[in-house]
Amino acid sequence: MSEIFFLTLCSIITVIYIKSKTMKTYSQHIIEVENGKREIYPFNYLEFYVDNIQPYTLFEDSPEKIYEGITEDDFFKSHPNGFSDLFKLLLHDKRLSQLQDELETEHKQVCLFNISVLSQFLIERGKSRYLYLSRPTISDTLAELKNISKITFTNTDGSTVESKSTTLIKKVMETLEAEKESDALKCEVDKIVTWDEFADKSILQSYFVHDLAMFLNKYFPIKRKKDALISTKEVELILYLMKIFGLSAVELTNKRYWQLMKIHKAIKSATCYGEMTINGKKSVTPVFFIPYSIWKNGKIEWTEDLPNFVMKEGMVVTFFN
Repeated sequence: MSEIFFLTLCSIITVIYIKSKTMKTYSQHIIEVENGKREIYPFNYLEFYVDNIQPYTLFEDSPEKIYEGITEDDFFKSHPNGFSDLFKLLLHDKRLSQLQDELETEHKQVCLFNISVLSQFLIERGKSRYLYLSRPTISDTLAELKNISKITFTNTDGSTVESKSTTLIKKVMETLEAEKESDALKCEVDKIVTWDEFADKSILQSYFVHDLAMFLNKYFPIKRKKDALISTKEVELILYLMKIFGLSAVELTNKRYWQLMKIHKAIKSATCYGEMTINGKKSVTPVFFIPYSIWKNGKIEWTEDLPNFVMKEGMVVTFFN
């Protein structure tokens, strides 16, 4: 981020604050710049999230952090004109102002501009995370076969040959049954997509509520009721921000928040972290494999449990173009 852009944006925020009593600012979000001049620092929340919360993977013999989804640098590059458009969402929003006041009674001074920039980043990060779509295994194929009457072979030139021979059909089925156990150690990845391309909105919502809840918990280290991750008012803030940024058509209920947190927990448990052979090379990386049986009909529409892909010892992963 250039110094000129930084100072210009800070000045804009300062002017708007003087003219409007709706947007509140707080001393912990003000820093000193040149010649002792004090200015509002607009990206404090995002930097805190990246430094303290955003998950990453470190590979052996490499100091570089590997993040899932868009990085902070990529995010800023995708917004070359800054975030002045956020003011239209914030300045005269009575619901946000009300939540801000109510959170103050819990000793949490939430800067609306900061939380909005972070929200935008979290949404884009959730959309840009990768999925690995697996080709059908022998077991997947067998599960769909019933009372086979013929077999069709396809040549490389596209021509086909059909056979209704019961002997041939029997031999093919016996071979498939015999091979399905060893085939379980093979994972053939048909294609790689992002959540934005393939998942339904509940998945993106689950990423958002979890990541923002983790931020609020860490940034405001205040004891919550019954040691909850966040308070009821913080939940309401998250759900309202979801509505503002188009993740939901209406402000969702607290019950939906808990459902989305459950979905995120399932996503995390289904993500593999381990050594595997990918195209002949051993690698350790976090991957989310989607079995063919789950994605074959199009969009993934989970509402409760996600499939738990088990990375078995000796499994070989192959990618296809």
